[in-house]
Amino acid sequence: MSNDPLANAQSLDLLQESNQGGAMKNFSERLRARMAELGVSPAELSRKTGISNGVISRILNDPGREVRASSLMSLAKALRADPVWLYLGRSSDSFIRAIESEAGLVPVWTLPAIQASHDIDSWPNTDTGRSLATERDGHIIALEADDDQLQNDGIRPGTICLIDMADHKPEHNSIMLAKVLKSNEYRLLRAIKGLDCWRYGVDDTRAGSLTEDDVIPLGKVVEKRH
Repeated sequence: MSNDPLANAQSLDLLQESNQGGAMKNFSERLRARMAELGVSPAELSRKTGISNGVISRILNDPGREVRASSLMSLAKALRADPVWLYLGRSSDSFIRAIESEAGLVPVWTLPAIQASHDIDSWPNTDTGRSLATERDGHIIALEADDDQLQNDGIRPGTICLIDMADHKPEHNSIMLAKVLKSNEYRLLRAIKGLDCWRYGVDDTRAGSLTEDDVIPLGKVVEKRH
């Protein structure tokens, strides 16, 4: 690759589109790849950016860790990389074009894809190769269901659920996208207001339920399309 960060980002953008993001699925993987390409060690990156060795280590080893904007810019500058590509996996030009020409479109995700991408805040702005038109404003993603465990709510394989990622507050019988802490998996679950706490489960009560201490609600299903 050249030393031009925008050219690099555009070529990497094309690679990701052709591979549907399979090469580098999250921020930490892209960061590792760029460091390897330039031969930059974590210690050297810490020296170049002023970010502590401990924080660099956590960023590299915890794909779900939030990254401060100032840290992102420092990392991008030190690695001569497009910061938008580094964070979202798409070039700045691609992101700006999407803002200008794709208003009202939200990315369509699959559960395996979000399982592989732990940068939760970036999901609504990631180019997954598929999009869905909606008049809803906000931090929205579309998620394609892959099982019938919530068919009582009309959710079956192939159902597209629009999820408001800014709404983490459960309501009785609402369907939530949640992270199951024990398994580190993302699941669509029904919220049930119990006697002592919120519980989360599916149609079949034999599958059991999880308490509010077992999951982190990430967003609420606000619309379903078949």
